[in-house]
Amino acid sequence: MIVVKHQYFSRRDRQSRTAGKSPKVAAVGRALAHVKYIQHRPGEDRGDGGRELFNDREDQIDGKKVRRMVREQEDNKVVAHKLTLAPEINPEDKKAFTREIMDRLGSEKGLDLEWVGTAHNNTSHHHIHVVVMGKDKNGKDVRFDKKDYDRIKEYGDRYLERHHPYELERSRQERERKERERIAAREKEREAARAERIREGLELPWLHKKIIREQLEPYQEWKAAQEEKERNAGDGKAKGLENEPEKPYFQDTIEAAGKDWSRENSLEELRELNQYLWDNADERIELKEYKKLVRWIKDKERIRERGDKESPAPEVKKDESQGAKEPAKDKDSFDWKGEKYNKSDSYERLTALAKELRENKQERLPIENYQQLRGWIENADRARFSGSLEKSLTEAKQRFDNDQKANNSPAASRWVDPLQQQVMANPVIGVFMTGANIANTIVSWIDLRDNRDRLKEAGDALESAKLDKQDDYLKHDKPEQREADEQVINKLDKAIDENKDAKKKREEEKKRKEEERKREHDPFRFDPWGQY
Repeated sequence: MIVVKHQYFSRRDRQSRTAGKSPKVAAVGRALAHVKYIQHRPGEDRGDGGRELFNDREDQIDGKKVRRMVREQEDNKVVAHKLTLAPEINPEDKKAFTREIMDRLGSEKGLDLEWVGTAHNNTSHHHIHVVVMGKDKNGKDVRFDKKDYDRIKEYGDRYLERHHPYELERSRQERERKERERIAAREKEREAARAERIREGLELPWLHKKIIREQLEPYQEWKAAQEEKERNAGDGKAKGLENEPEKPYFQDTIEAAGKDWSRENSLEELRELNQYLWDNADERIELKEYKKLVRWIKDKERIRERGDKESPAPEVKKDESQGAKEPAKDKDSFDWKGEKYNKSDSYERLTALAKELRENKQERLPIENYQQLRGWIENADRARFSGSLEKSLTEAKQRFDNDQKANNSPAASRWVDPLQQQVMANPVIGVFMTGANIANTIVSWIDLRDNRDRLKEAGDALESAKLDKQDDYLKHDKPEQREADEQVINKLDKAIDENKDAKKKREEEKKRKEEERKREHDPFRFDPWGQY
């Protein structure tokens, strides 16, 4: 694996537009400063005259010659490009490594590149700096894009596979070991956080997420909802993301795994991102963003299939009215390594395939088949867990009854919920439930009827507030403070009067209702014939 970094020095970029200098002069100055930096940066690998500069023909180039080459690029749009090549392992011959990459890159682009490079060994990460002139030896403009970075990585990997196969394999194994350790450490942190939540009482250890899932949305309801989505898939596709206008690649991006991704990323990178999102549920992105990622992967897979000349052309069915059509794809199955998988396979078989794909990163399913596999696993998991809670409770009840009947126990006719019995077995939960029962008994003795005289309480509070404000009035010396106290006291007096009026009305209403009640129960109010 090779890490590639690229920048260029141009009179049009922002850094070249400095005050007091023309953009041309500033761009050339920046390029010369970079050449000086890569040759004379402090470090143990720097000799007396600086590090060796080399190109495609010479092993040692005078720095003055390189600087003269840079100045000759002054009138170009791009003065020079700077590339940094950081291979995963340290090549024995860095010059041959760099020359092969640059020669193959120039041949692929149809350019005779003019470049100079030097190796840095002064850090723990060995790397090679390459300065490519803005025009090649024939005067053609030189440009680099994302495809060129992928080519550089491919050429470097091929070189290392030929000259350092064992070191490359050890490096790959070491990288995978570190990745496994990272995943294990992350899982350990999650388990520690869960244990902490359990200790703090924020999570109960005996609750299983699948039990909660089945209670909140039973399998039959979930399955009906999925079938409804499939029936409406055609309408949804017409209204979905497919009809959204395409944005330029530098604007149409998504943020995931701590960085930005766009259509310009390679198919392998997007597939790795998709796998990473499935393996790390807590870092998944919004559905809209994920659909965009899937669309990019499908587009790149179709482009790759069209460009693969070795693969046979798929058979098409011709229709006189509509022309050629692609063969219909089976949505309920797919083939992988000579075996057929479909949605009716067992949960164990499907998860075994998913584990194999997760561990073997060299081989990947097409994105459409991978999405099918994930959906089948979800469906099989829900189906196998459907009704398991009720079945377990029924079996536990039957076992309990049989045991009690066998022992002639008087509790044979009673049944205790096994889930409740398991919870009560926990001493902390037992103490809590015992305390709750005591509190429930005490609360049952309390008369919960509202016998409070709220008007009286409000009146007492107003009187107390008025006394406190009168004390403040006597303590204050400033006229504005005393005036503010007087206003508050007047408002309190008004509120006290209103409270008294409310009490008076309540007493009158109470007397009226009492008189009506007496009249209704007066035996002499009506004569025997129901008349006054």
